[in-house]
Amino acid sequence: MRILWMIALPILVFPQVHSLRDLIEHAHVHNPLIESSELKSKAKAKEVEAKQSAYWPTLDIGANYSRVNPNSLISPGETASGYISVGMELYDGGRKNALKKAKTFEYQASLFEQKAFSKSITLDIVNRYYTIQKLKAMLYALDGQSKELQAQMLRVKKFTAAGLSTQEDIDKLQAVYEDNRYTIENTKLLLETQEENLQLISGLSVQNIKKNHFEEPKNIKFEVYENSKMLQANANALEENANAIDAGYKPQVVFQDTYTKSHYDDLVNSGGFSTEGLLLDHQNKVTLSVNMRLFDHGKMKKEREAAVYQKMALDAEYSHRIREQKMNFNLSSSSLKTIRVKLESANSALKAAKSTYKSIVKKFEVGLVDNIAYLDALNEQTLAQARHKETLYEYEIAKSIYYYYAGKDPKEFVR
Repeated sequence: MRILWMIALPILVFPQVHSLRDLIEHAHVHNPLIESSELKSKAKAKEVEAKQSAYWPTLDIGANYSRVNPNSLISPGETASGYISVGMELYDGGRKNALKKAKTFEYQASLFEQKAFSKSITLDIVNRYYTIQKLKAMLYALDGQSKELQAQMLRVKKFTAAGLSTQEDIDKLQAVYEDNRYTIENTKLLLETQEENLQLISGLSVQNIKKNHFEEPKNIKFEVYENSKMLQANANALEENANAIDAGYKPQVVFQDTYTKSHYDDLVNSGGFSTEGLLLDHQNKVTLSVNMRLFDHGKMKKEREAAVYQKMALDAEYSHRIREQKMNFNLSSSSLKTIRVKLESANSALKAAKSTYKSIVKKFEVGLVDNIAYLDALNEQTLAQARHKETLYEYEIAKSIYYYYAGKDPKEFVR
């Protein structure tokens, strides 16, 4: 027991730290919505297997019992029979083949849908992960500002007691401090909301998370992503369904062999002559049937046309989605360039704000500037720190979006 406690103690004292990749991979395995999409794909796979089985002969067995009253020479009072029947479609105009292909395309579409949904979960996790980082950076800056304000209020109170400052100066600092405290509490609420949502999606605790970044995009080639591939697969499925409907106008050839064994009771005797010999106690029946639809007032033709129009609609949507993806890919590339410039600006602004604050705080402490100038400098430094971190995390989110619209899986580029 002591050994187990010694093993468990570090885990209790030092909670496990999860990386961005940990969160994504755990979600892909344990998220119920992803599991649901996987089960839907498995259902489609079984439908393909069912259509494949349609090529095999069917084997049926059955039995029946009947009692009639009154009976007659050719209708015994009790009849019991059993049968076994073998059947097979010899020709159906290609209907089974078309239906099997349709189900195969539907299965492919479900796999694309599953992959697309997994990627959307990845993007959601990435966005929330870096939003949490931004909020933590904001809290850090706000906490620093709060401590600085407290220190300055104590200093100004001493000056007021010595007659070197006024109560108005203390009140202004107190008002800014209280406003800053509200901003801190509001930011904490936003942080808690994001953490709860990220934990719900990933299934892991996010109280302690590692800092990760995305690989810098280089030589990334565009490829069609799963949302569009899913449309194309569904369009192909509709085309095969149209072919299956069209097969209904072709000859349908069915073979069937049925063997029946019967037993009779409560027979009618006529003048001492038994009629049992007139009734067959077994029979084998072979049937070869051919049928062909000659007229249905265009029913199947219109059903086929409906399926073709649905396919054409998906083809049109597919073309639009490709253009839309290329547009978003180009825009996401431009966004990366814009954020890089913004990051350079944020670096310069932070450097300037820190330099200005150091200069102002020295002057404020010796009474060369008033508290308004000091508060402006302090607020500018806090905002510059927060904007710098925010821009860094915006860049990471932008990289994940760039990879997504390039048709890649963002998870593969987490470092």
